[in-house]
Amino acid sequence: MEVRAARRDELRALHEARIATWRRAYRGVVPDEYLDELTLTDEVLAKVQARYDEGSAQTVGAWDAGTVVGMAVAGPCRDEDREGERELYALYVLPSHWGTGTGLLLWQTVQPFSSLWVLEGNTRARGFYERHGFRPDRTKQITFGVELTEVRYVLA
Repeated sequence: MEVRAARRDELRALHEARIATWRRAYRGVVPDEYLDELTLTDEVLAKVQARYDEGSAQTVGAWDAGTVVGMAVAGPCRDEDREGERELYALYVLPSHWGTGTGLLLWQTVQPFSSLWVLEGNTRARGFYERHGFRPDRTKQITFGVELTEVRYVLA
């Protein structure tokens, strides 16, 4: 297993792994139609690349035998009440690598951060975050345009 900073030319593969993870992890939490229609368009990839080029966020990937199996992104907190702190934006591991320690390696690589947002119904991720000292702070937001609730977790 190799976990390291991602290069710009690896962003497509990392975000394709993110989408594959969404399709499995969020089934039953996010409407099936939304998941089935997820694609990494050139427009979305261009936005990902622009954020990467900006340099404020840290993007790391996990590779097993040269194949992307996970990704994590952290950067400046986007919440006004936590200005000056770092936030975990993304942590995704392909289902084939759940339970292998890949998520923990990614988690450790993008430290430190003190907050993150997680879908309310994502019990697997919420358990992971709670095992690592994060707790919900009762702040919620509606996201994705499909009436899904995200819960903010902060370092306890």
